[in-house]
Amino acid sequence: MPDTPILPCHDFPSIRITPSSSSASSSSHPLDSPSFDVPPSVLLHLETASRHLHNHQTVAVPTETVYGLAASSLDPDAVKAIYRIKNRPADNPLIIHVSSLDMLRSVIPQDYVISRLYMALISAFWPGPLSILFPSPNPPPPPAPQTNAIRMPSHPLALALIHHSNLPLSAPSANSSGRPSPTQAQHVWNDLNGSEGLGCILDGGDCGVGVESTVINGLKWKEGGGGEVDVLRPGGLGVEEIKRIVDQVDGQEGLTKILVHGKPWKPAVRSSVGTRDTTEQRLLAVSAGTAQANGVAKVKPIAELPPSTPGMKYRHYSPRVPVFLLEPSNVFPRPSSLSDEAESSAQAVLRQIQRRVAASASSGKGKLRIGVLSFDNSPLSRQLQLASAVHAQSNSGVQDEKEYIELIKVSLGDSAASAAQKLFAGMLTLERVPADAECKGGKLGVDAILIEGCSDEGLGLAVMERVIKAVGGGGVVGDLANGQETNGSEGEQRGKERNRFWVDVGAAA
Repeated sequence: MPDTPILPCHDFPSIRITPSSSSASSSSHPLDSPSFDVPPSVLLHLETASRHLHNHQTVAVPTETVYGLAASSLDPDAVKAIYRIKNRPADNPLIIHVSSLDMLRSVIPQDYVISRLYMALISAFWPGPLSILFPSPNPPPPPAPQTNAIRMPSHPLALALIHHSNLPLSAPSANSSGRPSPTQAQHVWNDLNGSEGLGCILDGGDCGVGVESTVINGLKWKEGGGGEVDVLRPGGLGVEEIKRIVDQVDGQEGLTKILVHGKPWKPAVRSSVGTRDTTEQRLLAVSAGTAQANGVAKVKPIAELPPSTPGMKYRHYSPRVPVFLLEPSNVFPRPSSLSDEAESSAQAVLRQIQRRVAASASSGKGKLRIGVLSFDNSPLSRQLQLASAVHAQSNSGVQDEKEYIELIKVSLGDSAASAAQKLFAGMLTLERVPADAECKGGKLGVDAILIEGCSDEGLGLAVMERVIKAVGGGGVVGDLANGQETNGSEGEQRGKERNRFWVDVGAAA
């Protein structure tokens, strides 16, 4: 297959979007039918992409979250091409993207009345990284989902493409199923170049948010209270923001239950004492088939229902090398399962990881190269650098080069928001680090990736969900190409736990 063209759309910031006009006597919404003014250099590429979309093909397009592999939601053959190109499981649903509320109304039942809560969420967060579950106008027979997740992206290039093509677009992340999501056009090309049915890649620069949209189900919300809003997938919009709007619409706090993955949501705990951080409890409880962190006996699900939104059932975000989660003591309390005698300094943890990676690393000669995704000037980052220096000094003169470690750091910035933006790009960058010039037969990329954990406050919940799903990458628990399931997999849970280390950042190296 010929190379897939990347169409540069660097003038996309010049796209002008004008809200719908309204008057004092009108009940119209600014998002009903906005107008678009697109510069000629971008319009040329939008016309090319639109032709592909109308010709049953897919197009890679940037959104504010990640790059999406887009096809017309009204074209069954094109939607099938998405699944084929990504090798995506057939029961993993797609999110529909619209450019206006008029287009939204065209893809939901005609007699469906959008709730007051939904309109408040739309007014507050659209366009933006929020996907909302709506009833499907033509649902398949049960037990298949009777809903569609729909959102309005905020990247001007994505909005302009949807508007120009006059098509609602189904668009999961533009990567092979199970791999880290792309946040640059080059990431898409590296993964999907030459795929049959991929017409072009629109280059709209780096994605600003960096993790997929938050997906919510508010169909059980009730006027006057007593209902619930379920965050099915934490993402680019924090749960705290969802709750704020829910409370505003309800008129007071606590009338509506806020759930995450069907479990009651509690704000992040900042205290450094007590039980294990609530992130683990929430994210390991995605289904009734997974073990709770506090040791509660596992409950088998009554039935394995098809997922209603992406990210609920299948393994995601895994690089080709092992991934280890480091939980620094300034953020995470000491696990109750960790014995008092266990060594937990940065040097001790690095030594354990080095031994495990060396045992499974490829037979090529050369020192181990370990990628580190950490926060700028964090206690853990400083301790790892010190531990690496101590490790190098203690192993000077050792014949086996695998006893040497080279740490290659990629910054996560200084906050959860910057970590969300940099996480996927960091993993993909570390996979493609050039081979060591001093080592004959050296291979591309690092041998393992360490990721610093963070609080689950705000975007931290989305970051940690993706990190935990990435832990155990590199085929530790099996080939990811087939998008294997995660729920109820005891082997995978054990693999994840073996790749998690609590690090006492106050301990001497």
